[in-house]
Amino acid sequence: MNGFGSMAAMTRNEPFHERADQRIFPYFFGIFLFFGSILAGAIGMLYNLESREYLERLEIEETVNINLEREMILTRLGAVVSDLRFLSRQNELRYLVDGNTDDELVRALVADEYLAFSRTKRIYDQIRFIDASGMEVVRVNFNGGSPAAAAPRDLQRKAGRYYFKDTLRLGREEVFMSPFDLNIEQGKIEVPFKPMIRFGIPIFDRGNTKQGIVVLNYLGEELLEAIRASASRGKGRAMLVNSDGYWLCSPDPEAEWGFMIPDREDRTFTARYPEAWQAISAADRCQVYTPAGLFTAATIYPLAEGSVSSSGAADARSPSGRRLEHDAYYWKIISHVPKAGVDSGTRGLMMKLSLLAVALFLLASVPSWLIAQAIVRRRLHQVALYRSAHFDRLTGLPNRALFMDRLGQAIKDARRYGRSFALMFIDLDGFKEVNDTLGHNAGDRVLVQAAARLLNALRESDTVARMGGDEFTVILPGVDSPVNAHQVAKKIITVLGAPFEIPGHAPRIGASIGISFFPKDGEALDTLLKKADDAMYEAKRSGKNDYRFFRRAF
Repeated sequence: MNGFGSMAAMTRNEPFHERADQRIFPYFFGIFLFFGSILAGAIGMLYNLESREYLERLEIEETVNINLEREMILTRLGAVVSDLRFLSRQNELRYLVDGNTDDELVRALVADEYLAFSRTKRIYDQIRFIDASGMEVVRVNFNGGSPAAAAPRDLQRKAGRYYFKDTLRLGREEVFMSPFDLNIEQGKIEVPFKPMIRFGIPIFDRGNTKQGIVVLNYLGEELLEAIRASASRGKGRAMLVNSDGYWLCSPDPEAEWGFMIPDREDRTFTARYPEAWQAISAADRCQVYTPAGLFTAATIYPLAEGSVSSSGAADARSPSGRRLEHDAYYWKIISHVPKAGVDSGTRGLMMKLSLLAVALFLLASVPSWLIAQAIVRRRLHQVALYRSAHFDRLTGLPNRALFMDRLGQAIKDARRYGRSFALMFIDLDGFKEVNDTLGHNAGDRVLVQAAARLLNALRESDTVARMGGDEFTVILPGVDSPVNAHQVAKKIITVLGAPFEIPGHAPRIGASIGISFFPKDGEALDTLLKKADDAMYEAKRSGKNDYRFFRRAF
């Protein structure tokens, strides 16, 4: 019986409010179901939109990550080639190949340079100079972190090695890069595995006669660890494969180096993910979904223009199969988000939206709308509070609080990876005169323009902050020597010394800069900052518009 039948069956002796309550229920349920169907449709549409946005965001994040990993690899390999060229132009080596002085003395000097280089870089298993006959003249072994020069009796003849032959036939300034493989000692793969890339460059004397080669044995594990560390920040699993689809870096270490280990020769990316490999091998850059998940890949050509490689040889004394020009030798850097990982995001989204739908269904539309408004207002308020607490309102730069946090993080990262960085404390010279003579509005314009100039003059990886007033600070990751810091400081002084654009005026100011280094000048946050500040005051006392490095007693 429907609601009206029930109403008709009511006796006149029942109270009116009871009859009214009973009649409301059918309408209530009808309206409730009507809004429920609208809500269900809205939740379905929201799920489709959010899931599509999630997948698009995932694709963008993976593309960005893979591009960063690709650039990181090329940067590291480029640094090795730069090291090789630097060693090939070493004065002591020049004296040795030109034969103008005592060979024994010069060999010792070359060995000393190689030892210092090995201790500093810590990424080369061996640094060698091999003469044109294939005999090692100088060899420095890294020895797991305790570099030592090989005694003359321990020097070996390498005339039969493919990397020697392939490098010796090159022209001036050409560079040889061996295949990325495992080190072989006495005809066997060294255990534990030691991934290796050999870089070589021919050496010519003053008469343009080829006198030998310089060889760097680059410890490839350093590159693989960097890939894994970079990939850990994203959802994807990092992989590096060669042009034949063999893993050089895999989430499963037992699948790596199949082209060298007979028991693993069938463990290839090609065999495990044939659909993905078909797309990846056909393009320099690729993003593809398969039943196994999302694959994002980019091609890496590790050889710069003017460099060559070869197919190498499994037997260390066999010749290379063929020469490879720079555009014929490549790797694939791949990020794989398994299907479960792709689906987990959408499943989590469905769960959240389902719970939201139940809550909205029970609470009805008006209270839910008020709650949503409250959430949005709360989030906007949190964003406003965050910006107010961490960024300077005038210049938009990080303020003192955020800078101290980033400095602390820079110290943690430097300790973890054994790196150094520079800290600069900058005080504007002549700013008070601008403020006093032209007014605070002009002073504010100068500060805004100064902040913009600092940002434009520095790298994206550098942190620029306003500490207050006319004081700025800069964190320079990777700047570990006075030479590099000198260049940055001079650039900052130059850009801040240009006229500022103030209506009707073109005031000039200067900058006094103090510089300290982690960990040389200290490992504590406050210590580094104080020493940079002390160095800045020394620059001011010395005449301003200059920079000073911290030293123990000014």
